[in-house]
Amino acid sequence: MLEKIRVYLEEHQLIETLHLKRPFTVTFLAQGEYNQNFLISDNENNYVFRLNYGSQLHLANQIKYEYQALKWLERTGRTPKVYYLDDGCQSFSQGLLIMEFLTGQPLDYRKDLSEAAQIFGQIHQQPLDEHAEEIFVKEKDTILFDRVMECQKLLEPVLISDVVPLHAKKQLANALEARQNNSSQQRFFVELDQWSINNTEVNSHNFIIGDKGFLIDWEKPVISHPVQDISQFLASTTTLWRSNLILSQAEKRHFLSRYLDETQAVRESFEEALRIYHPYLMLRALSWSAMAYDSYQKDTKKLKNQEIFKKVSAYLEEDFLRQALKEQIFE
Repeated sequence: MLEKIRVYLEEHQLIETLHLKRPFTVTFLAQGEYNQNFLISDNENNYVFRLNYGSQLHLANQIKYEYQALKWLERTGRTPKVYYLDDGCQSFSQGLLIMEFLTGQPLDYRKDLSEAAQIFGQIHQQPLDEHAEEIFVKEKDTILFDRVMECQKLLEPVLISDVVPLHAKKQLANALEARQNNSSQQRFFVELDQWSINNTEVNSHNFIIGDKGFLIDWEKPVISHPVQDISQFLASTTTLWRSNLILSQAEKRHFLSRYLDETQAVRESFEEALRIYHPYLMLRALSWSAMAYDSYQKDTKKLKNQEIFKKVSAYLEEDFLRQALKEQIFE
């Protein structure tokens, strides 16, 4: 693969386009559930070469969606710049893009909550223009309905699975029914009419913290109420994902206060949005985990990550699942 990428750069005159100096290197960088990433470097210029293997939004052209999203988001100053798109799938079976490589460390929940609040605030405050309305998937007026539909889809293979534990199937099915019965709360968000670009995948390793902080990995951004990102950022399933910790009530309140200062959002309505939305977010996170567990066990995943398999297995343990499904951000 490394040699194939090198040849691709040569054949498409990208060495000149990207101002790379010879000799340059191509090395493996990271792999998620739906993408492989490689680092192109001449020690002065550094780029991420990203190959796409699937779409969580069920899009026909996932990589173009990411490219367009990153181009729009460049105005925030808090996301990577993107330089190149190839969605023809001829040289590679996958769509690909080339974007800026940002230096820094993953977010540290103990040190970087204020920086995270500023990053979210500067992205969420960006006014939505006509182009944003054209290119982004919209969850306006449907934020709760969309979570229910998403969970139904995720749980289809889970509820008939012979490898997912029976207690997990029962707990998730009961939670799905409860969320369906409460989705009339959607009107709260309709009446607020506050919409912004949400990343929707805000674990600590999707932040790069250096001299300045950035939010990366924009494969499934949507127009929605900003509670979607904030709820996920504070959820136990997110903080445990890569950092193995759960934020204290004081830490969560500190973060929310800094975010509200940044955005000038009204605390009362935002906390009510969190109270309503969080159970839907938790069901989505756990439904995805159960789906991933099932696909790993049945060997149907194109890309595999054993750390992810260990984590989703832990999330399906009976006690954890019970606590997580009734979690609220503030006690």
